[in-house]
Amino acid sequence: MIIKWLGHSCFRLESDGGTVVITDPFNETVGYPLPQGRADVITVSHAHSDHNNTGIIEGKPVIIDTPGRHEAGGLTITGFMTYHDAMDGVLRGKSIIFIVEIDRLRICHLGDLGHVLSEEKVKELGRVDVLLIPIGGVYTIDAPAAAKVAESIAPNIIIPMHYKLNCVRYDIEGVFPFTEIMKGRYDVSSLGGNTLEVDAGKAKKRQTVIVMNYY
Repeated sequence: MIIKWLGHSCFRLESDGGTVVITDPFNETVGYPLPQGRADVITVSHAHSDHNNTGIIEGKPVIIDTPGRHEAGGLTITGFMTYHDAMDGVLRGKSIIFIVEIDRLRICHLGDLGHVLSEEKVKELGRVDVLLIPIGGVYTIDAPAAAKVAESIAPNIIIPMHYKLNCVRYDIEGVFPFTEIMKGRYDVSSLGGNTLEVDAGKAKKRQTVIVMNYY
């Protein structure tokens, strides 16, 4: 399968068979170029404008924005309810974690997770091969909390998202605090691009943090 980072919390996941999933498409307020292209499925972790700009995506995608088990595009996608803050949603409401099962891989998109996950929730998620994790703080978990979440889930590949770059208009942290914490625990590498091909066999042999470009 192919993972392409479109910026913020938006990824394009394409199966070997050509099914396309886009996660959390954003609007112009973020600062990245707007995501483009078609999709068969869109997952929306919550109804904030920097995560639910579904109208910009071409095609007639199935939109999944609720917890529970869903079948779409020949894929199984399961949503798990969490909170957008550390106060059980009092500040920013709820957010959904999605597990996308694609080409024998389990891709976990944490949405705008705002708290460290309980042991029960981690067990509920099950095996995770690739973790897409917010790290910028303020609106989501910050670097130390993200490191705790990543270690509790124990995926083979970790891809940071929702952090500060020059184009981003939000006052959040960059990637450096997270990668500094993770050094020594995982291999940390920069991809130098926005597209990563992941093979199920190789994913099970690697334990690495991969910092992607959005272009």
